[in-house]
Formats: sequence, C-alpha cells, structure tokens
Amino acid sequence: MTRVVPSQAVATIEQLFPGSRDSTSQATYSSGQAGALQGIVDLVKQIPQELLILRADQYAGLVVALGAIEHCLLEWASRDTRGIPLQPVMGRDLLVIIREALLQCPDEYPPPSSADLQFIPDQDLRDSIRRDVGAANQALHNGDWKAATVLAGAAIEALLHWKLGQLSQAELANGVSAARSQGKLMQKLPPDLDRWRLQDFIEAAGELQFIKPATVDAATLARDFRNLIHPGRAARLAAECNRATALSALAGLEHVINDLS
Repeated sequence: MTRVVPSQAVATIEQLFPGSRDSTSQATYSSGQAGALQGIVDLVKQIPQELLILRADQYAGLVVALGAIEHCLLEWASRDTRGIPLQPVMGRDLLVIIREALLQCPDEYPPPSSADLQFIPDQDLRDSIRRDVGAANQALHNGDWKAATVLAGAAIEALLHWKLGQLSQAELANGVSAARSQGKLMQKLPPDLDRWRLQDFIEAAGELQFIKPATVDAATLARDFRNLIHPGRAARLAAECNRATALSALAGLEHVINDLS
C-alpha cells in the first residue's frame, strides 16, 4: 500500500475544494460531493498515526470534522436525507479544519527538524538515535511525560556513548582521570563503556570539552529526572515525571545535540 502523508491529503483537499484554502470559509456541502468527501476521509485515515503531531485541540478538531463528514455521508446514503447539506461545525468549514490541522503535521517521522544528527557517520546508529529523539518529542506532544523524560535521557546516553567511543583507551583514561581528580567521578570506571552510567558519560564528556559546562548542567538535570523511573527514588524524593521533567530532559538533549553537531 502506498504510504499516505499529510501534505498529500492537503493537496487533494485543495484540488477538490479550492475554497478550503480560505480560513474564513463556511462552505456547506451537498450529497453530490459525497464521493470526493469520502475519498478525503479515507485518505486522511491512511495517514500513519505518528505523523499526526498536533496539539490536543487541533487533534480533537480533526477527529470531530472527520466524524461529522462520515455521519453525514451515512445520512446521505438514505434517500430521505440526500437533500440535507453538510454544515460547518462550531462555525468553521469542516475541510478548513482538516486542512489546517494537516498543515501542522510533518511528512517524515521523526521530523528532520527534531534532530538531523549528520555528525554521526554510522547511518544505522544515526537512525536509531533519531527514532529515540523523535519518540521523545512525540511523547511530549502527547502529554506522556514519563516516556518523554525517559527517552530523552536514553538519547543523551546514546549520543555520549557514541562520542566517547570514538576515543582511544588512553584519551578516554585521561578524561576520566581528570574528572576523578576534581571529584566529579567518585569511582574508577570500567574500560567497557557499556557498563558506564549516564552520569559517567556526562562528566567525562564535559571534562573532555565535548559538551559545554551549561550542557553538563542541563544533561545532569535530565539524568536526575530520568532516574525518577526507579520507584524507590521517586518515593524518596516525593516526585514524579511531569511536563516540567519532560521539558527539562528534552532541553538537555537539545544542548547535547547542539554541542556535538
């Protein structure tokens, strides 16, 4: 099946109903346009859910508009109701609501704007981290604060793991030694990066000047919030993941991406 993206549905709406470009339009539609309207509904429903990145009110408007069209199409299927026009909802043209909502949605997920990560030469690794970055941003849009917080922290760790993995053992050891001498790392770290904690990656990357001091602070805050996934810690701190933790974690992630770019 051909992949349907938001811009394709927008282009179809504009082609079939040019008046939908006017945000002030309050057009009504008749049963003679049933085929075109059904085609638009079917097209929009084929758009992958992950591309419908919208505010709650925009998403609700899209769902209501599609539902109103479908309901009227069913009514038109009855001979007795074919003369009843499809009216605006809440004073707005249904196709304008749908078109404007889809204009806000990306055609690619995760959207390139969320993280290009072209500084990572390994395409498979780059795509994997991009998916985590995109998923963290989508979770934020969806109000899933815990997922956004955790995924942002995981992406930070993956990025710093990659960066430090480019160093020789001697270079890495020097950075770790310097961080330990300043009390930033309290224990000797294993040579295997897979056994490091997020804090270890942050402090070592900061000491090696891969990330700026402000980024170290932001990433550390993201780490602290990510650790709220551990029930014992959350109970001790009487804290939980919320919009603030999600925004802080994503801010730390953006700082790390900017410094490594």
